[in-house]
Amino acid sequence: MFGFVDFFAGILGFFLGFLFEILGNYGVAVLFFTLIISVVMFPFAIRRQRGMTPSARFEMRREELRKRCGTDAQRFNQEFMVLSQEENFNPLKGLLNISMISTIVILSGIYGAIQRPLTNVLHLPIEKVNLASEVLPLETLSKNKNNAQLELVRNFDTIKEKLTMFSVEETIKISKLSSGFSFLGLSLLDTPKYSKFSSMLWIIPLLSLFSSVVGTYIMQKISGSNEEAPRGKFMMYLFPIFQAWIVYTVFAAVGIYLVFSSILGVLQTVMIDRFFSVYAVNARKEYFRFKKMLEQEKLNY
Repeated sequence: MFGFVDFFAGILGFFLGFLFEILGNYGVAVLFFTLIISVVMFPFAIRRQRGMTPSARFEMRREELRKRCGTDAQRFNQEFMVLSQEENFNPLKGLLNISMISTIVILSGIYGAIQRPLTNVLHLPIEKVNLASEVLPLETLSKNKNNAQLELVRNFDTIKEKLTMFSVEETIKISKLSSGFSFLGLSLLDTPKYSKFSSMLWIIPLLSLFSSVVGTYIMQKISGSNEEAPRGKFMMYLFPIFQAWIVYTVFAAVGIYLVFSSILGVLQTVMIDRFFSVYAVNARKEYFRFKKMLEQEKLNY
């Protein structure tokens, strides 16, 4: 089931495990891991931004053409064909965005590395991990079987005597991992949904909601969307609420990654807009296009 994702999760897990060995804390390791991955993925984000530039310029020129032609459909169709040739417009372009696909694959691998640390970070045999999962209480597994590995780490102290399938060296690795899940006083092996208010884990979904709302607001400002419209307001809050709910229901170790990723995503969006703005790039291209047209008209005279 997780084979495809775990292939990438295993690769990224080596790196996450290396950071954990150095830092000794899983939360800090996830923070640095997310930061480094964001830096690595930054060129892909720039590439996506540059890929949006021709499309945005084409839409802008098409709207100008529509206003200029008015109700003359025949003239619009003729000039639209010329415009499409000038801009090398392909309606199928962008349906297969390699950079976006690679981003999704890598993010899936990151999630798998964090959610299944025994096989993807410690690289323990899956057969042994599956046997160990059977030691967990049925009520624990019934909540979410996908979190069985985090549950094993969480309950390690109480069930370690039953984990005879692991060697002494493997048991030491799990013990070390289970002791490194405290981050800023928060237990990353607990779930906000099933924790008391005093655990302070509710801070994580709250941070998720806040960072996502801010990120969505900035994206709408950059793209020029009308956030005052009902649909704009709906979209502004829909995804942040959905992500906050996910963070509320999963282990804090997974939630903290989503929060870090969201915050870094906001910073990345601001940086890309500052240096690679679609409108700035299009403005420069339009300037040179009009300059070329003026020079051509001078030559004709």
